[in-house]
Amino acid sequence: MIKKTFAALAVVCCIVSGISSYSTDAATTYTYYKVKKGDTLFKIAKTYKTTVSALKSLNRRKSDVLIAGETIKVPRLAVKSAGQKQKFSISAAERKLMAQLVHAETGFSEPFAGKVEVALVILNRMKHPAFPKTIKGVIYQKTKSGYAFVPVRTGKLTRIQPTKQDYAAVDRALSLFPNDRRGSLYFYNPKITKDKWMLSRPVTIRIGNHVFTK
Repeated sequence: MIKKTFAALAVVCCIVSGISSYSTDAATTYTYYKVKKGDTLFKIAKTYKTTVSALKSLNRRKSDVLIAGETIKVPRLAVKSAGQKQKFSISAAERKLMAQLVHAETGFSEPFAGKVEVALVILNRMKHPAFPKTIKGVIYQKTKSGYAFVPVRTGKLTRIQPTKQDYAAVDRALSLFPNDRRGSLYFYNPKITKDKWMLSRPVTIRIGNHVFTK
């Protein structure tokens, strides 16, 4: 009888320990999302690469009903860098912002590899001492001419609706970062750019209508 009691207590302790561990992990792996008109749990779950049941569990709710304007918890998106044990995590908002810039700079005409390289430029700048340390900081970096990226300067960026290919390019770039050997920091269209300094930069690769440089 005593042996059975100790065995039962051991099981309970293991369960409690597991719950405690899960709670700690969950607290460090979620971010927040503000519900928009037309959003559903299924749609949000798809965006954040999770399930409806996982979202409901994370937010401790039974109903599928969402109210526009409310804030819910969502998992942080994490991509394992090639050859790295450590994961580099970005939020869904950062992922969308990168995809918006990728689309604004490449549209529908540039090849997928060009989209990936644009996304890598953002990430490479983030780890370079001459640039801001966050994705948003890099994309909205101010310069003498206004902003570092033309779509931000013109106000076009916020109107962009990224495609699945744009998101895929961001995900691909994340899988390559930070082991990207080319280390592209800039890009330009040689048919448009006349800036002597930009044209003097060492070329890392040419893709489509863009020249990428360091």
